[in-house]
Amino acid sequence: MNRLIDPYSRFQKGLTFSILFPKMENGLCSCGCGNKVSGKRKKWFSDDCRVQSLNQFYIIKGDTKIIRLYLWERDKGFCSSCGILHTNWQADHIIPVFKGGGGCDLSNFQTLCPSCHLEKTLYLDTVPNCDNILASGIYMIPSPLNTCRTSNKVVIEDIVRNI
Repeated sequence: MNRLIDPYSRFQKGLTFSILFPKMENGLCSCGCGNKVSGKRKKWFSDDCRVQSLNQFYIIKGDTKIIRLYLWERDKGFCSSCGILHTNWQADHIIPVFKGGGGCDLSNFQTLCPSCHLEKTLYLDTVPNCDNILASGIYMIPSPLNTCRTSNKVVIEDIVRNI
């Protein structure tokens, strides 16, 4: 994991865009897409690569406005646990920050209604020494940016099933 990313912090102080996406010495795009940078371009294969990287940076940094914008775009306010559309939906870290889920990309976030969010929070607060409960139910994918990513959404039923 990038030493400047603190997985136990909701907001990443000191993390800069150029640290997370440095210019690649091998001439490839800084976003990690694998495309070769050519012509007058020095760091990005395309404008889309630059914009997506900037948004990724804001999500990892902990910008709640950007996180909520992309969660709304992805989930449209439907709770990931009960499936009900809720106008007062909440952004939830699948792996909680206190378990090392801070400084991650959007795949570590889910939309939860207030009831399901409270249920998940209360459940995690009641389980002593539950360091490995969440990790056992989530398949981790190594990221080219060295941030944690999950391949599936985890809801309270998955947590209970994997104990």
